[in-house]
Amino acid sequence: MKHFVVAAALLLAVAPAFAQTAPPAAPAKQAPAKAPMVKRQLPPPEERAISYSKELKNKLTLTDDQYQKVLAVNTECIRRKDALRASGKTDSQGFKEISAYRKQQFQTILTPEQQKKLTDLNAQGGKHKKGDQGDADH
Repeated sequence: MKHFVVAAALLLAVAPAFAQTAPPAAPAKQAPAKAPMVKRQLPPPEERAISYSKELKNKLTLTDDQYQKVLAVNTECIRRKDALRASGKTDSQGFKEISAYRKQQFQTILTPEQQKKLTDLNAQGGKHKKGDQGDADH
């Protein structure tokens, strides 16, 4: 019985030491290494301009003449935005100037009804940000 009491006392004295130490850590499983950020390859500016201009032609019922003018403006604006991005400029001023230019050009190309429709389309969200008249980079 004396041995039992001594064993129990020894067990009670040593048990907390085991409870406080962490078990040997298994080698941490490393998450698979993430691939470095690869810039998403966009279609050429001309293709994006065609896509966006066709979308506007359908939604605003542009004439062929209006379509050609809108296509030219969109192509120029997309090229300018791509050049800004490529130069590493992160300030929004350059992008705002391009958007203002596009809006001004669209005002000379579109009828008042088409301008209102474009404003309404942009306000709905969809592919374009609210309030940006034709500011998408398709």
